Amino acid sequence: MKITMNTNAGAVISGMTDIERRQIPFASALALTRTAQEIHSREQHEMRDVFDRPTPWTLSALRVKPATKTKLEASVEFKDFAGKGVPATKFLPPQVYGGGRNMKRFERALSLVGVLPPNYMAVPGEAARRDAWGNMDRGQIVQILSYFRAFPESGYRANITDKRRASLAKGSKKRYGVVYFTTKPGGRLPPGVWMREIHGLGSRIRPILIFVTRAYYEAIFDFHYVAERTAQEVLPKQFDQAMAEALRTAR
Repeated sequence: MKITMNTNAGAVISGMTDIERRQIPFASALALTRTAQEIHSREQHEMRDVFDRPTPWTLSALRVKPATKTKLEASVEFKDFAGKGVPATKFLPPQVYGGGRNMKRFERALSLVGVLPPNYMAVPGEAARRDAWGNMDRGQIVQILSYFRAFPESGYRANITDKRRASLAKGSKKRYGVVYFTTKPGGRLPPGVWMREIHGLGSRIRPILIFVTRAYYEAIFDFHYVAERTAQEVLPKQFDQAMAEALRTAR
């Protein structure tokens, strides 16, 4: 998904000197690139307005591709690579266009081992640990995947053993015993992953993940409007400034 700006210098060539004409490609490329950078900045501002505590990962989800003298086109687009994370091309489009979000990696893993029912997604429950942006703690997600042996064969060493499960349930002098279990739709408890904490006086259960039917998002991030409005406002000024800089250099 990309927003692209193009410039056509033909309308302004008439009446220009030879020096000015020669500087048009450079000035156009510079103006387009600076305009794309301004769009990038305003898109980040828009994210802060429409999202609740956007993470640094979300705010860095866009990239600028600069223009060149031979390709008078600059763009601001969603990053399509994220290493071990989720690329912006996966998580931002539902916020721009609306519709259902893709399953997260840990949800797919839980689905493959039968923990997460079809057509459901997982949201943090009462016992979920949260980071500063309200997202579930990654370490706790790893614990759940390990407990239910949801890591693929290549990651089998991360999956918990029967011995470790028994030790976890038994606990120690410093920690309660812990057992994780799942509930399905239609039962007495809401469907999800639950944690049973076992101590000397009894036990209690709390939900870590709650399973809900797949969510559909309303479009709230007006990416295209911000980009188009900024380009219309900024590009002419940037071209005039870039042309002036180019002429000072040429002379």
